[in-house]
Amino acid sequence: MTFSQAVITNFKHKSFRFYGRSSRHEFWYFYVALLAGGALCFCLSFVPIVGSLLVALGILYLCCCHITALVRRLHDCNRSGKLVALPFLLLLAYFVARIPLHALYQDYAAMTLNGILGLSILIYILLLGLCCQQGSKGNNRYGTDPLDSSVPAQDFINPEHLEMPEYLGDPWRKFKAKHDRQNSKNADPNSSESSAQNTQSSEDNATK
Repeated sequence: MTFSQAVITNFKHKSFRFYGRSSRHEFWYFYVALLAGGALCFCLSFVPIVGSLLVALGILYLCCCHITALVRRLHDCNRSGKLVALPFLLLLAYFVARIPLHALYQDYAAMTLNGILGLSILIYILLLGLCCQQGSKGNNRYGTDPLDSSVPAQDFINPEHLEMPEYLGDPWRKFKAKHDRQNSKNADPNSSESSAQNTQSSEDNATK
């Protein structure tokens, strides 16, 4: 995957996609573009009036794209994407706890907040280290190998891909069965009426 393909894929097609897999090239090409986007947001902050609004929207969009890309990269290494929530939850706790800590425990507030922030940064760096690892070869529980061009790309939980390989299982089989039954009823309403009439006549004959 080229740099332009990775940027278009992650910023346009997969910006809010938490499922599937992303290869190392795709992720790190996107990460470079993400840093460039952050620098652009910093430059927009100097624009009067609308600069702050553009920066806020840009940072929010970049964060969403970054989180989903991290999840897919961990999926490629056959790891749970829930690990991505750890540094962001700690960062949220840092901002939420600032005022109460300074109000109640002034002596320990700075040390506690710095510890929370440092732990969040450390976990984030460890996640980036995991993203440097080679992805699992072949199919795993999150989808097909993104580097294997001979196999059509499929994600493990993607309603757009209802036909799943047998070795991955088919989590949508109940949905497909219900969908097929509904289509058969809609396609041939006369058959359903005739079957209902046959059932009624058989019940009448049994009563007689």
